[in-house]
Amino acid sequence: MSSAPLLLPNISAEEGPGWRERIKQPAAASLVSLWRGLFDPPVPLAWLEDVSAAAWLNTEEAAAWAAAEGRVLFGAEPDIVARVHDKAFALAAAREAGLLPPLWDRVGVLEPAELRDPAAAWAILDQLLAAEPSAFGAFTLKPRHGSSGRGRVAGRVESLDRAALEGAFSRLADRGGALIEPWVARTADLSAQLLIEQGGGVLLLGTFEQCTSPAGLVRGHRGRVDSRGRSSSGSPHDEALREAAVTMALAASEAGYRGPCGVDAFVYRDSEGHEAFRPVVELNARFTVGQIALAEMRRAMPVLRERLGLAPGVLCGFHFGLAPPAPGWPSEHEGLVCTAAGDGPGLIAVREPESLPSAW
Repeated sequence: MSSAPLLLPNISAEEGPGWRERIKQPAAASLVSLWRGLFDPPVPLAWLEDVSAAAWLNTEEAAAWAAAEGRVLFGAEPDIVARVHDKAFALAAAREAGLLPPLWDRVGVLEPAELRDPAAAWAILDQLLAAEPSAFGAFTLKPRHGSSGRGRVAGRVESLDRAALEGAFSRLADRGGALIEPWVARTADLSAQLLIEQGGGVLLLGTFEQCTSPAGLVRGHRGRVDSRGRSSSGSPHDEALREAAVTMALAASEAGYRGPCGVDAFVYRDSEGHEAFRPVVELNARFTVGQIALAEMRRAMPVLRERLGLAPGVLCGFHFGLAPPAPGWPSEHEGLVCTAAGDGPGLIAVREPESLPSAW
């Protein structure tokens, strides 16, 4: 490519037109810088080498911006992205593929028109909550187009605050509608990163354990990496995650989606205290923090091979954080590499995966 790609960092654009103000916040500004770095030569992800113009999320605004600059926007058309990025699409595709555990097969979908008519919305909610009181003792209304857990509204059947829930209906309608889901105690968040090629083929790029805030904001990724930069979550559910993620990506491909995407999953405790796995939570039809983590590991491979003896057949533990390490973390010692500097993000890798500290 003869010129540098044009980049539109419209992070959180699915939440509405205020993304330009949101990306000025320190955490978002750091993420913008990292995303732009994906396109700096040498490009760590080969499929980005010939990009002319790219947006974090392909919206109508992004397509118009690229066209005005005489560039071809990388990825799928905005109408396809909007359809596949809808959390209801992931729910329907997972249900059709038999990937929903019984508890999650009860998730309900509210359309924007239903939310704009409170009587219609309450008729649906009351019926669902009454039919499944054990599943929906605690629940959340989640926007169908949202990111980082923002915009959710929590409720409990035994102390239902109808005014608070109804006050969110209009806002949720503006975000494409809502899902009503049981609220459970998550014990681990996982993600898979994928690329859907121009011809429709699916590449699984890697899996991770996600590090998230209580509200669902992604703070980083951790897992295991081999000498070729291939990542795995290290979770006993990793194979189930991989199979489910590829199934979801194939559904997105059949719907016409092309470009990077991520599939989120989580491990939780069921009503009897047993560990259970939800292999599909949502499909993000856009760039993700996981792809940034993957790129940072690819760039760090020469150092990891040299200092940690990362060779074929060897796995190292890693943690990529959007925030700097906590006080007390060593910057260098035998068996550990840290690329974090100052107050910025960075990668920590250790020779023995089991020795990776649990907190960043």
